[in-house]
Amino acid sequence: MTNALLIKNEGIMYSVSFPSRTSLIDFIETDIQHTRSSFDHKVMIYEDQVDNLKAWASTKNLETLEFSHAQASA
Repeated sequence: MTNALLIKNEGIMYSVSFPSRTSLIDFIETDIQHTRSSFDHKVMIYEDQVDNLKAWASTKNLETLEFSHAQASA
């Protein structure tokens, strides 16, 4: 199983990194609200979209690993 990483940023946004371009494109084609980042395989989502993302990820055999911004930068 591959991982989709969620990083809680300041405020109400999460940064989501996908393991491949294919999984990123699959995600972009969903109705889940997001903004595209300038980085490869990464989007930003609002906190209230996290449950939708996790439900979608489980259908794609992606495990979601959640970190705080402090944990990710350590």
